[in-house]
Amino acid sequence: MRLLSVHQVLLDSLWKKNYLVHMANGWTFYGRRDELGNLLAEMRQQRWFFGTIRGRRRIGKTALIQQALTTLAEDEPNGPPVLLVQLPDSSPEDLAAVFRNAVREAALERHLNRLSAIRDLPEVAAAIGSLCSAGTIVVLDEFQLCHRGPLRGLPSLLQAQVDRLQDRSTVGGLIVLGSVQAEMEALLNDRQAPLFGRTTFDLRLDPWDLQTIFEVCHDHGASDPTRCLTLWTLFGGVPKYWRHFAETDGLKAIPTWESWTQEVCERLFLRSDSPLREEGESLLGRELRRNYVAILRTLAERGPCTHADLQEALPERSLGPYLKTLTQDLRLIEKQHPMFAEERQRRARYVVSDPFLCAWLNVIQPACQAARIAPASQVAKRISARLSTLEGHAFERMVRDASEAGSRAGNTDFPLTDRVRGYWNRPQQARMSVEIDFIAWNEEDQRIRFGSCKRNPVKHNSKSLHAFHEHVDRFLSTVGSRFHKWHRELALFSPQFSKEQRARLEADNYICRDLVDFQRMLGNKERGAKGALDVSPKVTGED
Repeated sequence: MRLLSVHQVLLDSLWKKNYLVHMANGWTFYGRRDELGNLLAEMRQQRWFFGTIRGRRRIGKTALIQQALTTLAEDEPNGPPVLLVQLPDSSPEDLAAVFRNAVREAALERHLNRLSAIRDLPEVAAAIGSLCSAGTIVVLDEFQLCHRGPLRGLPSLLQAQVDRLQDRSTVGGLIVLGSVQAEMEALLNDRQAPLFGRTTFDLRLDPWDLQTIFEVCHDHGASDPTRCLTLWTLFGGVPKYWRHFAETDGLKAIPTWESWTQEVCERLFLRSDSPLREEGESLLGRELRRNYVAILRTLAERGPCTHADLQEALPERSLGPYLKTLTQDLRLIEKQHPMFAEERQRRARYVVSDPFLCAWLNVIQPACQAARIAPASQVAKRISARLSTLEGHAFERMVRDASEAGSRAGNTDFPLTDRVRGYWNRPQQARMSVEIDFIAWNEEDQRIRFGSCKRNPVKHNSKSLHAFHEHVDRFLSTVGSRFHKWHRELALFSPQFSKEQRARLEADNYICRDLVDFQRMLGNKERGAKGALDVSPKVTGED
């Protein structure tokens, strides 16, 4: 690959603002090892390729392309040139202008007969075909814009170019990136779509896993488990948000969780120049229509809701298609089923599963509105109490995700044969209420583990433990009767236990697990001690 072209791609408008700053702050390419390997394998094939990379906004699609190009440049200095074009949400004429500028920056004019003549969609499509025929890898970002508006004719025009190149070319390729999954699905997988059945690979990027989160926390001054939980509650596994955090200076030196949280929220969300001040509204406005937003706001306000609950709150709407898109395509909400098949339909419930959206709707958005008329520093002081409550719910999900990941890695004291989940019911009598944060079992060993999650380990007190036992007993006496003869384990989860707390609770036959344990469970030999969380005692907020 020509080094000049690669450097030009890296310094494209998407990267000029941040790339050098990221390197100065020790930012690197985190996670995505499998996805990068798969992408490189496709790009190294001795044939022309047409691939797609999908994932929500800020998830790292362009970063994955950048890393793949950098790797190819190191391995193949004389490889093919690359052209990256971000499609504008405007007219075909504007797209043609953007395309011409990108070609000039990449110094690829010699592959086109007359660059100035490219002024509409047919000429852009023909130019893409010419560049690919010459061995160029063309990357089109924000391709979902072709599903609507003025650019919707581009896929039909690209169809002829793709068919010709797949039959005749052995070099180059076309990669399209998109963040709105429903629209990308319609463009590429709908049987009536012009490009249906033509892709040679399709990569889906999900949020970072917890192993990557632990590594980033260690590298960027948030190795304390409580601070790691706070950032995961705010950002989930979205790389762009973590990168903004990495660019903040001096946060590591702030001693208490409350002061540190206030500074994080003020710098990243509440000031007029904060990088994430408009992020939530942008996500909701660009990727979601009105009914989607109404469902998300209802779930954020009310908590877990059944379909009937949502229908009651949002009458005169047919919610089924919207719920399907939010759960399957966008993966912003989760449909939780009870543990047993006979209860699945009548007790299934929906929750906002995306941590960033949950934090935005419940905590950050109201604070941003308040900061428009009050000093950001004052608003930030009121955030910690609301955020600590939200972290309690986020921690439950973190425990479930970490337990599943440890089981998949084969590095856990409790390998699972069924998915980790909590249990809830809606009894007519309060004394039969059952709410358990964590239930998992191993069918082969006939072991079942019940768990109680507390953001503050001090909350694992005698009153809480007594209630925990009561709920477990009720579960086993009703729907869980088939587990009566199984080995029962009671586990307590918190971000971090002190040695004294752990010793006291384990003496009473409880299993204690915290984020330090999960980090060790999810670690690997390549990282060794590099990714270890700080295990020194820290000040934590309220549960």
